[in-house]
Amino acid sequence: MRLRGVAAAAFFAVASLAIAPSLASPSQASVRPCTPGYSYAGYAGRNGVNGVAATISAPSLPAVWTGHAAAWVGVGGIHEGPGNANEWLQAGIAAFPRVGLRLYVEEVSRGQARRFADLGPAVVGRRYRVRVVETRPDVWRAFVNGRRVGKPAYLPTTRGSWRPVATAESWSAAHSSCNRYAYRFEGVSALQAGSWRTLGEAEQLGAGVTRERSGFSALS
Repeated sequence: MRLRGVAAAAFFAVASLAIAPSLASPSQASVRPCTPGYSYAGYAGRNGVNGVAATISAPSLPAVWTGHAAAWVGVGGIHEGPGNANEWLQAGIAAFPRVGLRLYVEEVSRGQARRFADLGPAVVGRRYRVRVVETRPDVWRAFVNGRRVGKPAYLPTTRGSWRPVATAESWSAAHSSCNRYAYRFEGVSALQAGSWRTLGEAEQLGAGVTRERSGFSALS
């Protein structure tokens, strides 16, 4: 996670689902030079919450040349904690070169070292319900299909509460071809005042987002 800055956009409107063709073996013509670093395709809520959830799937296998291509929900970010501390918790699915698709959770507690937990293989086309929830004040946990995963994350904030994020994320090295992916997010919701509600007003992160009923597709 390396979220800094977003562009305003309306959120969940009714739209038809656009599924990309298989990305497992792209043709040489589809390979193009890529700007190195991070890119995103998703949404960040405007208001603070106590949890964020989505059902995440990969309709086709991402083509990852370097780095990774992930789809996750979470809170926090680089220098987002008190005193510019790095703080975040995210969970979802990610593809890596020569490794394929994996379930994972990643956590940075109050400026400490990043902890990445590989939860095992994810299946193309299978839907995973992923939640990141504040289980007690400033302590957050991740869940996949109702099962607690990873370690607790200590995420104090000067804002009172964290904004929710649901996004695809790609990182590519310099002089590499662009990673290609198609991820789907369904039932995107936020926990506020003890109730889960569909995530409403939000800001768009990056491009390649196709809005749908109660969710979106992220394509690259």
